[in-house]
Amino acid sequence: MFDLSRLRPLDRLNIIGMALISIVALIFYSRVEYFVLIVVSNIAASVIILVLVNLDASHSNRAVKFVTRWYSIPLIFLTFKEMYLMVHPINPHDLDYVLIKLDRMLFGADPTAVFDRIATPGLTEFLQICYSSFYLLWIILGVDLLREHREEAFLFFLFTLMYGFYTSYAGYLFVPAIGPRFTLYNFAKLNEQLPGLYLTPILRNIINSGESITNVARAAALAQRDCFPSGHTEMTLITIAMAIRYRAKSAMIIIPLGAGLIFATIYMRYHYGVDVIAGALVGILVLSSARWLESILTGRNKRKGSNHGSNDRYDLVEEEVYIRK
Repeated sequence: MFDLSRLRPLDRLNIIGMALISIVALIFYSRVEYFVLIVVSNIAASVIILVLVNLDASHSNRAVKFVTRWYSIPLIFLTFKEMYLMVHPINPHDLDYVLIKLDRMLFGADPTAVFDRIATPGLTEFLQICYSSFYLLWIILGVDLLREHREEAFLFFLFTLMYGFYTSYAGYLFVPAIGPRFTLYNFAKLNEQLPGLYLTPILRNIINSGESITNVARAAALAQRDCFPSGHTEMTLITIAMAIRYRAKSAMIIIPLGAGLIFATIYMRYHYGVDVIAGALVGILVLSSARWLESILTGRNKRKGSNHGSNDRYDLVEEEVYIRK
């Protein structure tokens, strides 16, 4: 049998996250066509996590250790596509019109239209590259932390990142929206209206494929309802904050790329202004409560002599050890 005590907070979070997704799919089984596939996939992924963690604890196999460290990244793709199969069937009424009204009320205009005034092919190319670095930023920081032998910092970064994703999924369910490139602009003419240089069309096609947009004529119907809150803003802010918090060498790369990425969410017409505000607020909430959630999942707050009242105690100890090195 599996030894559940070997599960790390990250593993427990992922298993709980997939369980919650499965419960939602089962509750709305009459609307979610692929609810069986979702539930079975999550059960299988949870079993794989249990196997990996137990193997890693009892063996020193490098391949097992590598997968045990990094499995959360492919898990993001799995759960993200599960939400694609669930959001629109559960809540088929897109709320873009509400987000557009909020934007115009807050900013007096559509933020994308304001950014159109400064658009140039060179700037578009740069910002499309920044936007496309979304997944790369996590890997850069993760590799940097592991190269410095900061295993606990690496695991807590992934824990916070996954916590951020699971919170954003709730937003997608309650506020489904497809974004301004479909509602305020002609999606089919995006390359003409907002042209880049060389890589922009290629990167756009890759992103569109990742969002299951395989037919331009049906793009709005196929698109993933993942605008509110802006996960790109939320997870990028988490990554930047963690890079600064742990004084990572890669911060000099992550900060400028991340800043460009957040600016690109509106400039490139992927998000409304309120999406970005919501993503930033949720990101701050996740960062401020991640250590608390971790303590709950480890039972640390129930142990005698625990870190109660000092959520950052580990950070200080880990940082001191790192500096001494």
